[in-house]
Amino acid sequence: MRENASIKQRAPLFTPESYSLVRKIYLYIEDCANRYFTPHYNPFYYLGAISTILFTLLFISGIYLFIFYRTGNPYGTVQYLTKDQWYAGGIMRSIHRYASDGLIIFLLLHTIREYLNGRYHHYRWLAWVSGIVLFFIVLILGITGYWLVWDERGQLVALKTMEMLNDIPLFIEPPSMAFLSNETLSQMLFFLLHILHIALPIATIILIGIHIMRCSRPVITPPKIITISIIVMLLAMSVIKPATSVKPADLTILPVDAPFDWFFFFIYPIKAILPKTVFWLITVCGTSLLLVMPWIKRRRSLPVQVIREDCTGCDQCNKDCPYGAICMQPRTDDFPYKMEAVIKPERCSACGICVGSCDFSAVNLPAITDTRIKDKIDRLLSSIPEGIKRPRILGLTCEHSIRLNKKDIPNVKTISFPCIGMIHPSIIEYGLNSGADGIFICGCVNGDCHYRKGNTWLQSRLDGKRPPVLSKTIDHNRVREYWLSSINTDRLVEEIKLFEMSLRGSDKSRSPEQREGDEAISEGILKRVMASVSILFLSAFLILYLSERPIYPFYNKDMSLIKFTFKHPGRHKSEQRELTDKETENMLRHMRRTNSPFVKMRMVGKRERLPVYVEVELDDKMILAKTYYPAGFRKDIPAFAYEEFPVFPGTHHVKVRVRDSKREEGFDYTFEKKIEAQPGRITVVDLFNNLLT
Repeated sequence: MRENASIKQRAPLFTPESYSLVRKIYLYIEDCANRYFTPHYNPFYYLGAISTILFTLLFISGIYLFIFYRTGNPYGTVQYLTKDQWYAGGIMRSIHRYASDGLIIFLLLHTIREYLNGRYHHYRWLAWVSGIVLFFIVLILGITGYWLVWDERGQLVALKTMEMLNDIPLFIEPPSMAFLSNETLSQMLFFLLHILHIALPIATIILIGIHIMRCSRPVITPPKIITISIIVMLLAMSVIKPATSVKPADLTILPVDAPFDWFFFFIYPIKAILPKTVFWLITVCGTSLLLVMPWIKRRRSLPVQVIREDCTGCDQCNKDCPYGAICMQPRTDDFPYKMEAVIKPERCSACGICVGSCDFSAVNLPAITDTRIKDKIDRLLSSIPEGIKRPRILGLTCEHSIRLNKKDIPNVKTISFPCIGMIHPSIIEYGLNSGADGIFICGCVNGDCHYRKGNTWLQSRLDGKRPPVLSKTIDHNRVREYWLSSINTDRLVEEIKLFEMSLRGSDKSRSPEQREGDEAISEGILKRVMASVSILFLSAFLILYLSERPIYPFYNKDMSLIKFTFKHPGRHKSEQRELTDKETENMLRHMRRTNSPFVKMRMVGKRERLPVYVEVELDDKMILAKTYYPAGFRKDIPAFAYEEFPVFPGTHHVKVRVRDSKREEGFDYTFEKKIEAQPGRITVVDLFNNLLT
């Protein structure tokens, strides 16, 4: 490998001092799970794969529900599936409901875990951004799914969603005006929602493909025992507590007692608590921050280099690369090989796994070259005091695994690598031949390599199952491998002491991996059963509790609600008049509207309209004084208004004054009326349509 002295060895990404408290807590939880489940069955290592299984179940059950759903009678359709077809449609509906809640749980955990482990920078930007978009699509799917049931919960979702959309200035008419009464509610809305609920899963499948497209050998399914546990959990929940509808939606009644699903509806209480400006500032800035995180404090390492004259086109580096950053292409020179390796810099993570897989010194990581590694090994071994009576041990560690305090173990010296998969077997041989009595290798926990497959490939090389292999002349008793989390420092120190005893000849015990393998064989069945029970219990508890209660008090059942609305075109800002016959004749022919019977209705003058100023008094108390501006880019579309006023039940006197002209004082219209507000009911005042319900 070629030397590049101008590049300094990069500092490790994480050190014990830099761990945040949250990350430490999360790692301790994972470590406990490893002891309980074993790393192979630890669900924390399969959060993305579990999400894929849940989405698959959602897609299958959704197809079944789609076959029977009718937009003309949404509530009746769902009731038929739930009650008359409880043995099939009811179970499918329940699986659909609970799998969607579970999907939110595991997507959220997956996102948090990737963030805490720093797995979202530069080369991972596509997976991170597509994952964030996937999360928001799943939220929209869940919200529209509840909407399609059209019970009280669906009504609550519709009303609160429309309140949020009212704040977005993209709509000409406030969306809430579509839900004024049962009579004005359009059935076309459910058709559009149904189409959206079908289109988004298809978009989700495409996004999942984008999410994993840069990962070679992506893990899209967890071990069978975890998959079986998820299916059993959903079936048990569907039988024990089937998903049911509440009372049918009624736009004249407040949805006071509608059950609340915190997995999907959490945003509505936040909006109710925070001021409108603060809520949207947090929402927009927070979402933008999530999307640009891969480029914040971006620390880009130099990609690997291919030395063409040494490349034999063996394709091993391409097979081992975790992100598809290496491809093979036909050679364009005179060397007697058919193919050569080519680097895609934008995908390269500088993990060095390809360096460890190349047996011809044809791949070079500029920051950490083979020459530098060997020089450092010589310096480290020579720095061990000659008079020490303990075995001289060299440690080859991963930057993302444990960082030892070498002052406490003077006979142990370590050198770190970007990934443990960068270690070529020749490095181990060089260390032993340079005076090390033993070498230990410490990398990430099996199944949780920071670069996905580094520890797996190295283990296969040491076992002689994947090239390049460790020389058969090497005494394997002088080499130990440890796959530990970064918080297992004390455990590593204990294992090193056992390794020392083994090197002295006082301990003939096998490596900790062999001992753990025997334990896994004897306890494998028990741990699998325990894992299944744990997943069933914890997930079922969270879903059943948070998807039904506690109910957030959006409305008070002892109160009434007045919805005040109108659609009114203010007067034109400038005087309008009809075109004369001469003016019509002077116009271009295509502008004359010769085929229209309303030629003379064409007006001249600016089309911009004046704003509409409104004052509303309730029982002689001013509750609204607001100006509503005309819609449209030219401000020539009528002004729309939608307001809600909680009131006490009883008889109320409403007085409305409207000004839509240029006058500065007085009003152009005045309305007065007495209304009877009933507890828990909605009264709609549509001003210019004289609608009172």
